[in-house]
Amino acid sequence: MSQLTLSFEPALPERFATLRDFVAHRAQVVPKHLKAQAADMDIAPSTLSRKLNPGEGDTQRLNVDDLEQWLASTGDAPAVIEYLAAKFMDSDDARRARALSKVERLAEELAGAMALLKGVQA
Repeated sequence: MSQLTLSFEPALPERFATLRDFVAHRAQVVPKHLKAQAADMDIAPSTLSRKLNPGEGDTQRLNVDDLEQWLASTGDAPAVIEYLAAKFMDSDDARRARALSKVERLAEELAGAMALLKGVQA
């Protein structure tokens, strides 16, 4: 007998549009402080922040060498690989399953709202 597992959390690529967005998020949540990450990369913390969140016209951008240094500093390669796999190796079946799960969740919410509108308890 197999067990069905449903996850209602959006996939990583749905939450973070780019790898840079994901790395910027991870830089904030890994145990190593941003200042220590920047020190390991031999750059100023403000430079690392700019590279992770460049403003319009900003020339400071995270490049591949920076990413390698950041991964060496944080040891967060598994999370980055998970993001890349989810974004570029996701199957049509998995996308369909996520869409179906979302539709089912929304249908339940809609049924509850309809019951409230009709004055019937769901």
